Amino acid sequence: MTRIVLLTMLLVMSACATKDAQIAEYLKKNPKAVFDVIEENPEQFVEVVNKAARKAQQNAQQKQRADLKKQQEEQIVNPLKPKIEESRRLFGDKTAKITIVEYADFQCPACRMAHKSLDQIFKQYSGKIQFYYKHFPLDFHPMAQPAALYYEAVFKQDRSKARKFYDLVFENQRDLKDVDFLRKMAKKVGADMAKVAKDIESKDIRYNIDADMSEFEKMGFTGTPVIVVNGVALHGAQPVEEIEKIIALTTVDSK
Repeated sequence: MTRIVLLTMLLVMSACATKDAQIAEYLKKNPKAVFDVIEENPEQFVEVVNKAARKAQQNAQQKQRADLKKQQEEQIVNPLKPKIEESRRLFGDKTAKITIVEYADFQCPACRMAHKSLDQIFKQYSGKIQFYYKHFPLDFHPMAQPAALYYEAVFKQDRSKARKFYDLVFENQRDLKDVDFLRKMAKKVGADMAKVAKDIESKDIRYNIDADMSEFEKMGFTGTPVIVVNGVALHGAQPVEEIEKIIALTTVDSK
């Protein structure tokens, strides 16, 4: 009880102008006081620590949201410039006003959620989007790199088949556990499997993936997915409304 009284006194003292010096002086003279109180009141201590942790997490999330919003405002004025190549466009016309570049990992759960939002956007703005899928396979997803290779191999044969492959892999992501699944998806979209087997070993396909990863890092991105809409980056699995908002801010008569 005495120790609780002492800590109460410390809290009262904290309202004074010299609170830091007073608290430091007290703890210097009574270093065991805090530990004794913790030992006598473990449940209250855990509750206080958890509350502080939740508050710190909330503050960090608020700061992150504020930082991202500021970045987006800056990017509307000075858009990011990912490399846009005809040879890498999955679908859409090169004159389309809405350019979307997705950096993703086929095995990333958040990327699967982002795919759902993008699918709605593709339908809503049909004929008005040019879309580029780029890779950032994460090291801790063992099937991400093989999936990227198979996508590129199918893409090399036919873009429409590659789009179907892209959709199928994300829609069935829970089954992405081995190469047999990738072969099954490639076969399902009508790819020439002998050519796929040959092309996944080709240098140009691996070059595309390496180039995507390098670009991702140069732009300062750290996690997947990142969806760049007309030069403005959206991080993580964003709802349709957030993508719509950026489209509205960066295009005229987009609908």
